[in-house]
Amino acid sequence: MVAISSVVVAACAVVVTVKVLSADEVVTIRPERVLDQAAVQQAVATNIQGIRDEPVKVLSCPGSVVVKAGTRFTCTCMVGNHVADAEVEVVNDQGKLHVKW
Repeated sequence: MVAISSVVVAACAVVVTVKVLSADEVVTIRPERVLDQAAVQQAVATNIQGIRDEPVKVLSCPGSVVVKAGTRFTCTCMVGNHVADAEVEVVNDQGKLHVKW
């Protein structure tokens, strides 16, 4: 009886192993793409500089902004001696930005 039980357990283990190894579903995990914070700050400063005739310094933009169309965030900027917020929206999955000042 013990020999038969061992054979049954071994056969079940083989069936379970084969079933797990032959699963059709493949799961791929990819990290989300995020914008480069320094590049975002430069793009915001360049955009505002094109509108204003004063020096622009971007004080801060959030880090780890996901590259996904419709994502919105705020950057704090200094234009001349004034601090203001710039609203930024990710336009497409290539990282194109729209800056509203």
